[in-house]
Amino acid sequence: MAEALAVVSLSASILQFVTLTAELTQRINEFNSTAEELPKALRSIHTQLPFLLETCQNLDTGDQSENTLAIVKECHREIEDLYKTVNKILPGPGDPKLRRAFKALKSMHYQEKFDHALRRIEHFKTDLILHYCQATTDSSKDFPPASKITHSLPSAPMASSITRRKLLREISRKFLDYDYEGTGFKIVILHGMGGQGKSRLALDYGRQVSTQSDSTLVLWFDATTKQTLTRSFEDIADRWNSRKRRFVDAESRMQYVNEILADRKWLLIFDNYDHPDHFADLCDFIPPGDGSVLITSRHADAGLVGKVMQIAGMDEGEGLELLRRRTEQNLDEPVNRAAAIEVLQTLGYLPLAIDQAGAYIREQRLPMQQFLQHYESQKETVLDQKHVYWDYKKKIHGADKAETPLGVLTTWELSIQQIGFTHVTQGVVEHLLTVAAFLSHFDISESLFRVYAQRTRPVPEWLGCFMSKGEWDPHRYRNMVSKLLKLTLAQDQNSNAGECYLSLHPMVKDWLQSRITESDRTSYIMETINILANYIDTNVQERSLQEARGLLGHLDACMNSHSKFRTAACRLGFGHLRKHTLTFSAFYMSHGRYREAEEGLQAVLEHDVQEYGQKHVRTFQTTRHLADALVHGGKYDKAHDLLSKALHDSNGPVNTETLHIVSALAAVFAKLDRQADAERYYEKALQGHSLRKDKVEPRDVYSLYGRLAEVKRFLGKHEEAKTLYMKAYTGYQEDCAYDEDATSDMLRAAGGLADLHRMHGQYAEAERSYREAWQGYKMSLGPDHPMTTAMLTNLAISCRNQGKFEDAENYLEESVKVFQKTLGPDHPDSLRAMMNLSICIDKQGHYKEAEIKYREVLKGREKKLGLNHPHTRRTLERLAHMLWMQGLHHKAETVIRKVLTKAGSLLVENQPGSSDHATFPALTALYTEARKRDRSKLAPDHVDALETCECLRLIYIEQGEYEKAKELKEQIRSVTSRKETDEDQKKLDGKQKPFTPVSKEYDVERSIHHSEVTRSPHELVQQAQKALVTKRSILLFGLLLWIFNTYWSNYSNRTHGEIHPG
Repeated sequence: MAEALAVVSLSASILQFVTLTAELTQRINEFNSTAEELPKALRSIHTQLPFLLETCQNLDTGDQSENTLAIVKECHREIEDLYKTVNKILPGPGDPKLRRAFKALKSMHYQEKFDHALRRIEHFKTDLILHYCQATTDSSKDFPPASKITHSLPSAPMASSITRRKLLREISRKFLDYDYEGTGFKIVILHGMGGQGKSRLALDYGRQVSTQSDSTLVLWFDATTKQTLTRSFEDIADRWNSRKRRFVDAESRMQYVNEILADRKWLLIFDNYDHPDHFADLCDFIPPGDGSVLITSRHADAGLVGKVMQIAGMDEGEGLELLRRRTEQNLDEPVNRAAAIEVLQTLGYLPLAIDQAGAYIREQRLPMQQFLQHYESQKETVLDQKHVYWDYKKKIHGADKAETPLGVLTTWELSIQQIGFTHVTQGVVEHLLTVAAFLSHFDISESLFRVYAQRTRPVPEWLGCFMSKGEWDPHRYRNMVSKLLKLTLAQDQNSNAGECYLSLHPMVKDWLQSRITESDRTSYIMETINILANYIDTNVQERSLQEARGLLGHLDACMNSHSKFRTAACRLGFGHLRKHTLTFSAFYMSHGRYREAEEGLQAVLEHDVQEYGQKHVRTFQTTRHLADALVHGGKYDKAHDLLSKALHDSNGPVNTETLHIVSALAAVFAKLDRQADAERYYEKALQGHSLRKDKVEPRDVYSLYGRLAEVKRFLGKHEEAKTLYMKAYTGYQEDCAYDEDATSDMLRAAGGLADLHRMHGQYAEAERSYREAWQGYKMSLGPDHPMTTAMLTNLAISCRNQGKFEDAENYLEESVKVFQKTLGPDHPDSLRAMMNLSICIDKQGHYKEAEIKYREVLKGREKKLGLNHPHTRRTLERLAHMLWMQGLHHKAETVIRKVLTKAGSLLVENQPGSSDHATFPALTALYTEARKRDRSKLAPDHVDALETCECLRLIYIEQGEYEKAKELKEQIRSVTSRKETDEDQKKLDGKQKPFTPVSKEYDVERSIHHSEVTRSPHELVQQAQKALVTKRSILLFGLLLWIFNTYWSNYSNRTHGEIHPG
């Protein structure tokens, strides 16, 4: 009963004190609102009263201490006395002026009393605070029961989430390998751009620790701001406070939590610590003790407090699993899986974007293959898609607001608002980022903007921020870029002291493009085109191959954006974009991108015809450049029609442009295998240049020498070709040594000389020349350029002709891969590389694989070149030879007869049944024609010429035409014997290492079924047996046949052996 009365007495005293203090405060406030100045001592008392009032209100009424009650009563008496004094000296609102003046005079005598009261109030406040702290300290030793101290983690749906186990293991390793460096706890920061799943990863790690370790307490805090972090501590303290203790302030709650953690292991997770510049005292919130801290942040400065772990996108397996769970589609089917991987690549493996895409696919019930079409046309809708149980939430308007579901658009808008510049500079940053969004997301170089600022007058306003005294200031630029890097809106890439590079995530690019209006988008594309055109026009000589390839990526991205968002005001090839389009097309041509060059030049030609007319010199120039792109792209007929019309339109006096058209038309004739026409037109162009009165560019003449030499070589005029090649090569060396654009032409002339070596069977010399030219092309044009790849193909052929099949096959596989990627599988150069790869496989005895490839090449060449083109015929010859060497004679005949009949080149007299001997008329016609071709173009000991003779000889034997076969055999023997003698002499002279010519395969002792290729074990045994046959064996074999003919009259008189039995 006494305890209860004590509690009531303390409560009543506190209530009386609070009431009286409130009245006193109100009385002073009334005077303060009407008077000009409050007495100094009373003003100090007025300041202290709220603190005293708050301290008294926070007292625990359950405290039974008599000292507490006594202090409260003394305090009440002091306030009561002060209240009476104030009423005496402070005038009221209704007092007349004379009374107010009298009270003011009277207050001067109470100054000492007010000072005494102030000291007493401060004493009471100190006593009450000390008493409260003592009571709190005594009670804190009695912590809540263990059942009340539980983990504090946010709830999130787990059914559709993906556990990124590799990253969880990496976090564990970071903590295990942590070097304390004088601190008692470990801090790991998960750093990455918005949408990478940092919070989800931290939550998964917290759950993992809470389930694996009973002794570690896991607590989650919202570290968006200092206020949200404090609120998190308060929430945990209130949940743990089972005794319903009253806390004075937030600091007392934090102290309460920290004291509970003092004797425990703990893991604190500080989520969304994205503003370290505004909230630098994070470590003050970390209690001392045996614990770990995991922080998530998109700001790089957060990494200053601990070990940083960069969080990138999901790997392919994780992305597919997340997409499968969100869409509930079967991604094990090859078609769905391929489409899903393409979706992941488009979204940059960003978890948040994948989640939103999955939600969109599920809601729209889309097949996976159709998603990208929707995405391209409705990016904003897709990227704003969320489902009911959305994991990605954040307080974006302060601590008192509810969490808002986030999509990638909202996430990055928050990031860009964090930049913290002035309004003007904020606009500059957004402009820089938006321009970068229309470039490739890799290798965005500072020099792009520097050159544009230096060459453009007046300097664009947004670039003026990076200028100092009219010059580019790299420090200003890099300072701004560093802000973007810290916020992960951009990533640092290959930056060094000389140049600053950055990159953008593909999804950030899409967001930056979609957040602006259509008219602004057109303006940004136009500006990006200007930036690239200015940069391509400068520093051509100093530009490295790596820079050029990076520039190609930027140009591709810009052209894709133009194609996607083009308007009438931004049309390539027209207006002021004509010049830029020509620049881009020339750049594409120089790097083997013929299709893109063709598209640009086609647009320029359309403009020139409209603007200048058909017969204007600019129209002729554009026509010629377009034809060049068509020829390199394998579109020979189209180029021929274009140039023929241009030549007809330029029927006036012969001028420089007319001569260029003539030489361009000659190049088309060469590709169409109209070598005589090509020779005539090249010679006509050379003659025209010699008659010109103006200055002739040496490079133009040397280029004609090299191209005419190629035609002469194909016509079998090898000596003339060699002379022209040498004139071109030496001319380039003497007059164009410093012209980088002439390098490829000089290397082409060197390759032409190597062609002559190869055509004369000088394979070792050819290989050396090809290798040097290939290395030169690689250095100047890059390994993936079509001209580099064509030289690699020639090198492979020389290796194959020397029996270096492994090297040859590797080179040819690389050539096929590059050609098909850059030019397409149906381009003549791609088909040529595939053809030579087929021959290489064939010569190694892999007939089935070779047959498939031969038929693929035949189909492509028939479509591209026609059945009567020499390259198509060469494919037929190799296919027939391969079938014949397998003993499939009639199959070879059937295949060739069908093709030749379709081509209209198999005469009636060569059809089956027209001759007793012509069992294989189609094959005979094919190889007879091939032999005529080889005689005119190849040296007698060339491997292809010898192979053709051998094929025809075997056909003659099979048909019983032994005299013809014997004649061919003698020719082959004489050629191979002469070559062996030449080779032996070279070895004796020490001019080259021993070399076994491939043509030895054509020895007379070889049988019909012999092949120069590596054979199976069974075939090798047969070959060895036949090699052991001596002349005596042959005579015995003939005697046995005579006996068989005598006793078996029905036996056929025709033998299938290689030598006639008679």
